[in-house]
Amino acid sequence: MSKIVKQRVSMHDESTSLSNYSKSVNKRSNYLYPCNQLGKQNLKHNSTKQLICIVSVPKQLKERVYIKSEVELKLAINYIPEHCLGNLKETPCTYNYRVTRTDQLDDVYFYTLELLDQPNYSIDQIVNLLLKQEDQYAQLAVELVHQRFNILNEYTQHYYISNEELLEVEQLAQGYPYHCIIQKVNKDNSSLSQRIVNEQFYALMGVTREMVSHHLHETKTLPSIFDVGTSLKLWCDVTLSSLSGVSHFDQYINTYEGAQYKCRIEQKQMFKRTQVNPNQIVFIEFRIFKLEEPLKSQLLNPQRLYQNQIDYFNRKNTEQEYQQFLNSMNYKQSLHYNNSQPCGYKQLAWI
Repeated sequence: MSKIVKQRVSMHDESTSLSNYSKSVNKRSNYLYPCNQLGKQNLKHNSTKQLICIVSVPKQLKERVYIKSEVELKLAINYIPEHCLGNLKETPCTYNYRVTRTDQLDDVYFYTLELLDQPNYSIDQIVNLLLKQEDQYAQLAVELVHQRFNILNEYTQHYYISNEELLEVEQLAQGYPYHCIIQKVNKDNSSLSQRIVNEQFYALMGVTREMVSHHLHETKTLPSIFDVGTSLKLWCDVTLSSLSGVSHFDQYINTYEGAQYKCRIEQKQMFKRTQVNPNQIVFIEFRIFKLEEPLKSQLLNPQRLYQNQIDYFNRKNTEQEYQQFLNSMNYKQSLHYNNSQPCGYKQLAWI
């Protein structure tokens, strides 16, 4: 079974089980303490007030670093230095989202995202903001923003892949560093739902899962492999590759140490009806990073990752520390996924 489908179904089953348990507890409470419920009803009845709107004052939309709109743009006009992990800037996946939970299935990590409650920019506001930037790629960025909004009209015209076809893509990607974005789409808006990466992807950037977990806890953000936020050029290049649907493109990737390397990136895009709710359509985009030797072995070298980790946590370089690090890099196939920060009783909009 596809790991994406397996994790989604498991997460949905977990939520359903917790929801049913919560309802059972509430029923028992009502049965044992009926007078309390009556008191609550009377209190609710007595506290009912009628609110009359005299005048509606629109909120002023303050200029922000990250642009939020009805359609997911992954666009920023700058970056926040405090959100950097070493020399890695923040991924667009946490620009306007918070990570509600982290799941692990073998060497694959699933970050479930929840949209922040912030006002949206209209297209006109985004256009005006971009054209105010002293950037030679501002006009191209405006054109790409308009093209991004076409997904609301075109998502129903695509072929929807099966679980078996999704599994084939996962199997193709698993031998390489990759990241995957899942985006919910409907006629009114689109928003990110999950970011999925494998261990090799983090190794390519020069970080470990321990570093990423600590960084997420401290800053509520995740790192990007692209040098995003410094200018509109890179955003235009990556967005143009996505919109054109090319199978391959070349782009420079960032590392924790600050070095950049040119990389061949294979791109797989697809639309799918979700397993949990067939009426929900999602756009899935894989990016598979392919490097030639000896650069690949150099970047994926465990010694490099170990050095970056002890530097990040300011630990001493000892044999015991190194052996603990090597043991943490070993994986076993797991029948069930492991998760941290579970949703508990929180109701999430599953895809």
